[in-house]
Amino acid sequence: MKNYRITGFAIAALLASFIIVGCLPGQSRTDEQKVEPAEELQPSQQKETKPAESTEKTPAGPAPKVVLTKAIHDFGKVGPGSTHKADYEFKNEGEGTLLVNRIQSTCGCSKPTLIKDGKRYSAMKAFNPPIAFEPGESGQIEVTFKAPATKGDVEKGLYILSNDPAAPRARFAVKAEVVVKVTIEPEKIELKLDLENAGMPDLVVKSTDGKEFSIKSVFVVKSAIKIPFDSTVKATEFTLKPEVDIEKMGQTNTGVIQIRTTHPQAGTLMVRYSVIPMYELTNPRYILQNVEPGKPVLRGNLIRSNYGRPVEIESATSRNGYMEIESQQQEGDHVKLEIKITPPARSSTARRYITDELTITLKDGQKLTVRCSGWFRLK
Repeated sequence: MKNYRITGFAIAALLASFIIVGCLPGQSRTDEQKVEPAEELQPSQQKETKPAESTEKTPAGPAPKVVLTKAIHDFGKVGPGSTHKADYEFKNEGEGTLLVNRIQSTCGCSKPTLIKDGKRYSAMKAFNPPIAFEPGESGQIEVTFKAPATKGDVEKGLYILSNDPAAPRARFAVKAEVVVKVTIEPEKIELKLDLENAGMPDLVVKSTDGKEFSIKSVFVVKSAIKIPFDSTVKATEFTLKPEVDIEKMGQTNTGVIQIRTTHPQAGTLMVRYSVIPMYELTNPRYILQNVEPGKPVLRGNLIRSNYGRPVEIESATSRNGYMEIESQQQEGDHVKLEIKITPPARSSTARRYITDELTITLKDGQKLTVRCSGWFRLK
């Protein structure tokens, strides 16, 4: 039988390999990503946002417990833009002191106020110091709710942020059905650029309670549609005849017509429209990972013609100079592209991210944009 000697060096190397292998499964690194600003919404279109976590730590020992007498208040049918109030009660049924750090609303339409022993605390920001509720103590929350201006069901959540270990974000909510007394038809439209006036139908605005009203305002993003009206005329029903700007309409795929009237319960009337564009890109945005300075990246694309017009490219302009059309190939009415992105040289102080956009101008004046964002490889 052979005898083997394991040196101290070999043992150290073996242990090191175990440590390295043991670390690998737990390693993770999230690449940084650029976040572009979101489009601003009208108050009636605001979405519920995710609430922040409570920062209060649960102390060792007996734990508090939040118990709400009701989790939701239903206002039932309400008018557009109307204001309502709801009251909620909660109690600390635990054995430890409950520290309420904040009453958070997920929408600006629901504004809460915390009440303890008759004293009111505005909940627009975190309480400093937190409001304490001893075991058995109760509190109230008053919520002022403003209904959206558009019809439909709505539910908005609110949260009690506290040191309750079982429910650090105790949710409660308000809900309602917004009912309007002026209708508009149609509410959804699909437009085609090869039809007269893009195939836009007349819009019929009508009161359901027989009350006369006037058209107060009409708003369309980018002014792609004009709708003549006389604000001095009163009636129970109007037939509006929209006029479509085909050139401007070709630069957008979707949109909303917003109409306001003098009827007290009309709210904001909405007509959503979609457009089949003259041309469209199959890949309007590239996201690149771990690019290297000066090393080109090639990406394919296709300009599709939706109305039988051949695609003819007049020019292509890069905003930052990183993008260019490497090659193009005609395929019937469409054009197949290969786009080259060349990341710039990177200094020690330069940002890790790159962004660019390539504007492609066609011979009939239509413009298409390909956007690019990415980040450099970490050294």
